[in-house]
Amino acid sequence: MLETVPVRCVERKITSLVVDLSGVPIVDTMVAQQLYNLSKTLFLLGVKAVFSGIRPDVAQTSIQLGLDFSEYETYGTLKQALENMGVRCIVEELEENK
Repeated sequence: MLETVPVRCVERKITSLVVDLSGVPIVDTMVAQQLYNLSKTLFLLGVKAVFSGIRPDVAQTSIQLGLDFSEYETYGTLKQALENMGVRCIVEELEENK
């Protein structure tokens, strides 16, 4: 992850990347450290890292490790993160207008 994601972001001129953790069942100390390293690397490349789907246990693991994610945007769900970035869910709008 740490080797490929930053390279792809630069290649594709990505300015913001949402890292959604909602489908990840367990985040141990190694994974939390990798996420932190990824976010720092992206920052140095000018890519804004946004995290979504962070559960309480993931937050606690990060805090116990002394990892500070406070400078990054975090959201409870992917939908919240995307909406904040100005991305609309057209499928939901279509269903509401039926």
